[in-house]
Amino acid sequence: MEYFKKSVIRKIVFVSIVSIIISMSILTYVIVNNTFDAMKNSNEQTIKKEISLLVENIETFNNVAKTGADRMGNIFINMLGNIKINNNDKIKIGKLNTPILTIDEKIINLDFSIVDEFSKITKGSVATIFVRKDDDFIRISTSLKKQDGNRAIGTKLNKKHPGYEKVIQGKEYLGKAVLFGKSYMTKYIPIKDINNNVIAIAFIGSDITDDLEKLLTTISSKKIGKTGYYYILNSKKDSNYGKFLFHPNLNEDSALEIKDSNGFYFVKKMLETKDGTLNYLWEGYKKFVVYKTFDDWNWLIVGGVDSSEILEKANEIMYMTIFLSILTLIFISFAIFITLNKSLKSLNKIKNGLLDFFNYLNRESEHVEKIRVNTIDEFGIMAKVINENIEKTQSSIEEDRKLIDETIEVLGEFEQGDLCQRLNLSVNNPALMELKIVLNKMADNLEKNIDNVLSILEQYSNYNYLNKISQTNLKEHLLKLANGVNTLGESITSMLVENKTNGLTLDESSNILLDNVDKLNDSSNEAASSLEQTAAALEEITSNIRHNTENIAKMSNFSNKVIESATKGEALANDTTSAMDSINEQTQAIAEAITVIDQIAFQTNILSLNAAVEAATAGEAGKGFAVVAGEVRNLASRSAQAAKQIKDLVENATEKANSGKTIATDMINGYKQLNENISHSTSLIQDIENASKEQLQGIEQINDAVNQLDQQTQQNAMVASQTHDVAVLTDEIAKLVVSKADEKEFEGKNEVKALKFNKKK
Repeated sequence: MEYFKKSVIRKIVFVSIVSIIISMSILTYVIVNNTFDAMKNSNEQTIKKEISLLVENIETFNNVAKTGADRMGNIFINMLGNIKINNNDKIKIGKLNTPILTIDEKIINLDFSIVDEFSKITKGSVATIFVRKDDDFIRISTSLKKQDGNRAIGTKLNKKHPGYEKVIQGKEYLGKAVLFGKSYMTKYIPIKDINNNVIAIAFIGSDITDDLEKLLTTISSKKIGKTGYYYILNSKKDSNYGKFLFHPNLNEDSALEIKDSNGFYFVKKMLETKDGTLNYLWEGYKKFVVYKTFDDWNWLIVGGVDSSEILEKANEIMYMTIFLSILTLIFISFAIFITLNKSLKSLNKIKNGLLDFFNYLNRESEHVEKIRVNTIDEFGIMAKVINENIEKTQSSIEEDRKLIDETIEVLGEFEQGDLCQRLNLSVNNPALMELKIVLNKMADNLEKNIDNVLSILEQYSNYNYLNKISQTNLKEHLLKLANGVNTLGESITSMLVENKTNGLTLDESSNILLDNVDKLNDSSNEAASSLEQTAAALEEITSNIRHNTENIAKMSNFSNKVIESATKGEALANDTTSAMDSINEQTQAIAEAITVIDQIAFQTNILSLNAAVEAATAGEAGKGFAVVAGEVRNLASRSAQAAKQIKDLVENATEKANSGKTIATDMINGYKQLNENISHSTSLIQDIENASKEQLQGIEQINDAVNQLDQQTQQNAMVASQTHDVAVLTDEIAKLVVSKADEKEFEGKNEVKALKFNKKK
């Protein structure tokens, strides 16, 4: 069993041989009874399969055409921008007044630039823009042309068109249509406003006339058996209902009235039932037909053959089967083995070729080898068809890869910041061509906007902030970038205006400050000088007041002492009076004593004379005594004189004492009055002393305050000087700020004024 599991060929050969042996064994018995029915059913099924295969081919053709039309419809709708309708204004197209339709504010009525560009891009496909007026859709821009070569402008979409009902409901329609004698695969796309109302239709049509004719030619050339053939009827219930689209033998326009020899309207029957088989008599022959409806195109595809051909072949097979059944059993195994082995080797080559091709498609290999099957059988034809399609696909893939590689290279340059690169290759793939156009447009737009931003930033770097980036047609990040740069310019402009305003304001303020500082400086210097002089004067006054206060204190002490002295003087005057009385008494006693002294002096003088006489008498022994006697005499003489003088003095003293007594009495009276005056003076001096002390305290406080004020004034003068330097520097900075702001270009530069402040009086 492992031998068969490892090979499909072995399985097929084994199964085929076994099946044939079994089949041929049974066939000899069954074929006699069932040959006719079996062959008839076999041929009927064959015809049915061929019809189904034909319908599938048509459906494949239809699907491919629809896919292309759908893709082109998407391309066309992407070419349209913001669409709006104006029902108030009209533009006359032909005999119809049509509402104005705009795309990105550009009027589309009678403007063929977009539809012609689409036709150019898609290499011959047509496009139309319909505008809605009431329940009609009118062509206002189209590249579709009528039979006479003129544009089909100003015509309406037929309300019986199958796409009308869908579009009016806001749905897309995709299908085949015949327009002005040509067949198109069409797509109708409804265009809605913001209220979801259909206001227009975007239409595209891909011309399939030639391909359809080739398809019909292929169908018409197909044969069923020897005399069998195909034909197609229109199954749509309209004016063309039941008409032949083509028939190899009949020339009638309509088949609805065709009937067989028995009066059977077999065409009507087929149109009504749409799908099945039918037998009828035609010109003496029994016909067998298989029919199937292709609804998308409203085609009834019919394949028919004479029943006699089916039976004839069945008879031949019956007789031949009996004859050949034995030979078949002998030779068929060997023949099938060789045939299947050779054929399935071709299938294996096809398999390997397809796998190689799929590896190429999946980029697992760089090259693809053709399938080397040179037979003329189905495998050979299949290999040939596959090779042709591989070549086409390879060519298309190579083109696409080149464009994709170029796209990757250009996008790589974009990533590095080079926005000048563009896609230049052209390919047959409409989607890639549309991608190329979109990428190039994107690059143009991006480069343009980046250049605008760089230009504005370069102006900003040159201190020119007058221009702004246009925000027209910008979205998302580019719009944010433009807003950011414009906001930057506005911010810088605002900052420059504010700087210049502050500079001008600071300039004016610094000038005022300079004037005030100069005045303050002068005033501070003058005040400092005046305070210095005042402080010196106050110091001198304080010193004088302090000296006066001390003198007044001394005067107070002196006045107290004077009072004491006056009191003592009065007492002394009283004592003097008493003393004068005593002196008078004493002078009298002295006068009496002087009289005695005078008598003593006289007696002494007598005695001295006697002594001198005695000394003279004594001789030498009395010389010394004579000297003493002489001195005593002299003393007595002087005592006498003194006594006389004393007497005179006493007399004089007595007179003076009497006079002094009188004066002393007057002094007593004077001292009493002096005591009273001195008491008043002392009281006044004490008051003056107290006031002088208070004045001294006040002037000392004033002196201290003036000294402090002098220090503060000196500090103020120093601060004023420093403030003057700061004001000069501020003025220079203000002028520099204004100068730097004037060097830059920005809006409102010449209108900038300094701020105005209310001056406080």
